[in-house]
Amino acid sequence: MQRVVKWSGQVKWANMTIRKPLKLANQCSPHLYEVLPRSDKRGVHLISDVLPFGRLWYGEPNAISNAIGYAKFSSRSHHAVTSVYDEAGKLVETHEHTGDFKEL
Repeated sequence: MQRVVKWSGQVKWANMTIRKPLKLANQCSPHLYEVLPRSDKRGVHLISDVLPFGRLWYGEPNAISNAIGYAKFSSRSHHAVTSVYDEAGKLVETHEHTGDFKEL
């Protein structure tokens, strides 16, 4: 009888070579967000792989601070890095938020 091991969300047989184990909660990669100005100059886009539709649009006023606040709120339990870019594509500022959960 072969033993079944669960790795990376897939079931593998124990006699197979396993390359990548599951990541533990404290080893998760941070959520990365980008705040980019819209080409029509009517606010900003908040872009990330962790967003359900990939991007959100924020209009004026306070578009940048609202986008940063949403990224911080939606990543409460994860480390989050939010990068803000200007119209030329240069990095203006970076905001980091550590998750609220404590390690045991």
